[in-house]
Amino acid sequence: MILASLCYSALQVSGLTTLARRLSSGGVILCYHNVVASTDSDPADKLGLHMPLPTFERQMRWLAGAYEVVPLKELVDRSSRGASLRGAAAVTFDDAYGGVFDHAWPLLRALGIPATAFVVADAPGRDEGFWWDDPDVLRAYSPTQRQRWLTAFRGDGRRIVDALAAARRPWPPPRWRRPAAWHPIAEAARSGLDLGVHSATHRSLPALEERDLQCEVVQSREVIQSRTGVTPEFFAYPYGLWNDRVRRAVRAAGYRAAFTLEDGHHTATADRWALPRVNVPAGIEDAAFQAWTAGLNLRRWVRRDPDPPLESFEIARPQAPVARERA
Repeated sequence: MILASLCYSALQVSGLTTLARRLSSGGVILCYHNVVASTDSDPADKLGLHMPLPTFERQMRWLAGAYEVVPLKELVDRSSRGASLRGAAAVTFDDAYGGVFDHAWPLLRALGIPATAFVVADAPGRDEGFWWDDPDVLRAYSPTQRQRWLTAFRGDGRRIVDALAAARRPWPPPRWRRPAAWHPIAEAARSGLDLGVHSATHRSLPALEERDLQCEVVQSREVIQSRTGVTPEFFAYPYGLWNDRVRRAVRAAGYRAAFTLEDGHHTATADRWALPRVNVPAGIEDAAFQAWTAGLNLRRWVRRDPDPPLESFEIARPQAPVARERA
């Protein structure tokens, strides 16, 4: 960790980060999860999901000065036309945590930065939090367990939590770790925030039967439309996991594009139903953040733990390189 920090700082001081950003011909899509008040930030947030507001504000001010930050749909349109994506960036959020609407979106509106929030359709307004924030889950977490949860348990939060402790006490999450209610989501959409679909229940889509897959892909959009008046155009794969069958289902459902969590820039030749995003962990330092947006990610250059603590459950296993758009 210390060595990586020194390397990113050296890249920044030497000017190589800036040079890489200026030479890159691709656009970058950033993925965040939650933004919380500094008083609510947790140093033990080993999954890197809950970013303190001061860190997020610092990143957004830098991003607005270094990139042309555009709506996600504009970046997709440029890609579809084969137009240049040089210097373009888009901001997205997965899961629609309450902090996105309490903290992130008011800041982004003040800065004039567009964004898209991908909503888990069955989550808004419920009292329980997401399963990956549960203290019992965090205590039991390991890369091996994660793999089991996403395959044998299909990423089904209720099954995962119930399997950990049959007689466990209910976990009342703090407000900032809960999904947002429908009212602030709809209000934010009316004020300019774009909405996308992040499935119905946040299960691992490649592991599902066809009927369940259709529910996650199609019915989820119908729920969001009925509760907000917005018909989402874009889909983000839960946990970043997808395969050809899932991709075909998403495309057949009429989505204009879909997004993974594979590190990297994408170009006008990228597959529109497997566009990569850069997952931004809550504890990332400024020099590393700026390097990642420029495509300089040390994880590509060195052998590493495939599931280090700073990466969330949403980081996908390595997929094939993003392909040219397929028919």
